[in-house]
Amino acid sequence: MRRAFVFSVRGAPPRWLSRNALWVRTPVAGRLLIVLGLGTGCAIAGGAIGAIAGMMVAIGLGLAGGRLEAAVLVLGLGHGLWARARDRTACAARLPTGLIQVEVRVEEPVRSGLAAVRVTGCGRGIDARWSDVAHWDAGDVLHATGRWIPRPESLRRRGGLFVVRAAERVRKSASLGDRLRNWLGRASDRLYGARAGMVDALVLGRRGGIDQSLNAAFARSGLVHLLSISGFHVGLLAGWFLLLARSLGLGRSAALLAATAGATGYVAFIGAPAPALRAAALGIVASVEAVRQRQVRSGSLLAVTALVVVLADPWSVFDVGAWLSVLALWGAAVGTRWSDHALGSKPVWRLLASSVGATASTAPVTAWMFGSIAPIGILLNLIAIPLAALAVPAVVASLMVAPITAASAAALGAGSGALLSLLDRVAEFGAHVPGGAITLEPGWLAGGLGLLGAGLCFWAFGTRNTWRESARRSGWAAALTVLVLAIPPTGWSPDTGSRLTLDFLSVGQGDAALVRTPHGRWILIDAGPVQHGQDAGQRVIVPFLRAHGVRRLDAFILSHAHADHYGGALSVLEQVPAAVILEPGMAAPDSNYLRWLDGIDQLGERWRTLRAGEHFVVDGVAFDVLHPDAGWAGWGDDLNENSVLLRLESGQFQALFAGDIGAPAEARVGGHVGAIDLLKVGHHGSAGSSTAGFLAELHSKAAVVSVGVNNYGHPSPEAMQRLMDAGIDVWRTDREGTIKVTVEESVMRVEGRRGERVYLIRD
Repeated sequence: MRRAFVFSVRGAPPRWLSRNALWVRTPVAGRLLIVLGLGTGCAIAGGAIGAIAGMMVAIGLGLAGGRLEAAVLVLGLGHGLWARARDRTACAARLPTGLIQVEVRVEEPVRSGLAAVRVTGCGRGIDARWSDVAHWDAGDVLHATGRWIPRPESLRRRGGLFVVRAAERVRKSASLGDRLRNWLGRASDRLYGARAGMVDALVLGRRGGIDQSLNAAFARSGLVHLLSISGFHVGLLAGWFLLLARSLGLGRSAALLAATAGATGYVAFIGAPAPALRAAALGIVASVEAVRQRQVRSGSLLAVTALVVVLADPWSVFDVGAWLSVLALWGAAVGTRWSDHALGSKPVWRLLASSVGATASTAPVTAWMFGSIAPIGILLNLIAIPLAALAVPAVVASLMVAPITAASAAALGAGSGALLSLLDRVAEFGAHVPGGAITLEPGWLAGGLGLLGAGLCFWAFGTRNTWRESARRSGWAAALTVLVLAIPPTGWSPDTGSRLTLDFLSVGQGDAALVRTPHGRWILIDAGPVQHGQDAGQRVIVPFLRAHGVRRLDAFILSHAHADHYGGALSVLEQVPAAVILEPGMAAPDSNYLRWLDGIDQLGERWRTLRAGEHFVVDGVAFDVLHPDAGWAGWGDDLNENSVLLRLESGQFQALFAGDIGAPAEARVGGHVGAIDLLKVGHHGSAGSSTAGFLAELHSKAAVVSVGVNNYGHPSPEAMQRLMDAGIDVWRTDREGTIKVTVEESVMRVEGRRGERVYLIRD
């Protein structure tokens, strides 16, 4: 006979809570979790004063009325104070701000971008970023020089970013785990090439190598949870381990324990992030109780595993990933209970209902922290989750057999690569569905709206509602939602256009252009000058972005290291951060440029170099870097000639951003550009740019010259004559002000002070 594994409430709640049926039914594990979390959080956030306040709140609400609850509250308060004290002596708190020289041990393979390192003599590791492309193995001990940028104090453990300027290997000290990580990294690079970053995210939880546009597509389509190690991945691997154990002839109980042990070892290998740790704890408890033939109450099981996470890492109280993990599982369980009651237990209904529940339960947190809710993910999960369920084990299998048989590994890699490609397409499709994602300004208002939406959803799909009752309530909820959306609150972006636009801003003698993709993603190309006490970023660019409701850039692209292109960038990025900063990365003997780099470091922005041949896509708009190439003869001679030459393509429309290149670079790329529709003229129309042969290849319909009052003679009469001879209509920011280009299906509209002109886009 099976015995029920149920945590029941012990002791009566306060009289004023006695009518709260939900509270009375709350398992004691949930109550203990609330008390432990309250004590830990208050102690961390406010120290001794916070601990006293937390105790008074718990006693006042009657949460610590019993001896067990009181003991757990004291445990939480002590746990939080201990965590706060340890954090004050952590490595991140001891490193001096600014330029430092330290010995570090690399904790994970470094290919580019971010990686974890451990400073010799310090306990916990820190994040490091390499300014240039670097290749180090896990276990390498380096003598590194760079800048330590501490993170502003907040309700998170102390941290920061170590921007490495130079590093030299001192010795190797690779453990078995390090060698395994290095082997997995090399196998991933060899089998998956450009997709290695995605493989690292799916298997090892590292997202630094994923293309930014792809990462954004997953976020916008509500599928970003697939790119981080969560309960889904741990449960999926445990299921495959169980299947493998059973196929080897192990009994049910032995196979279940073996699968749990395998999944737990995997979680330990990747560093036990909070969501994965919760999933491992859940698997252990559920497996043990299944072997003992005991039924487990889902609410109690979730609370117990969350208790384990808080005890293992008290800072998880403020970990967004941990909250999302717990809320998503709770919402999925609630949704599944409703579907079982109202629609039956068919897998398709359970999957759909769990997706709705998980999306609704996490909506307040995602809206509050990230300003985004992706309802389209509810439907896309029906496709993406089965794809990931096949792709993840196939990827793991390919990496495991790589040292044994290259042919089998290549076959598995090809199959899993195809599945990953399909997963990419699903994410890209979801990112382009109109209304698929609701974007708000992060904050309390967005969180409140997310909470309202979640409340309406759970009101409509209460576990005791029939499908008819849920349909009726859903109608009322939809009507209220339409009413709320009809009166958008302050902070929503007023820019609701659905076409590609290019705005060439009037910043004086300098360059600054903004690209807005069809679904409202923004890229800034150059940021104008700082001259005569006027900062183009503060004076022109930031007000423009604010007027269009922009709170974050997908990228800032710097064509080259001249002040009339980077001068206003810091003012912009301080107020409107960018997901990534891209530039040629050619060292410039300019103290202002070096100070600009230091400012970028202090902001903690991600930075990397651009080279010819690179290609990236943002919201369906493709960007191709045609120049510079470090292998060409002019590399390093002239900053202007090493400007980024960027081709933009969307549908049939093509535009070329020429930076400040002149005749040498134009000759270098001749024959590789092709016909375009719009040209941003190089070097403000100087006499040494826009050569006749170059213009003849472009066949551009219109051109924009970004120019202001200057002593250089820009734009030169010679360049203007060559543009006229090529039949190109010229628009100048010194005469037209900000020039707006709107791309439609077959035409582009150019607007300035003189009015609007329409040009056909070439077929």
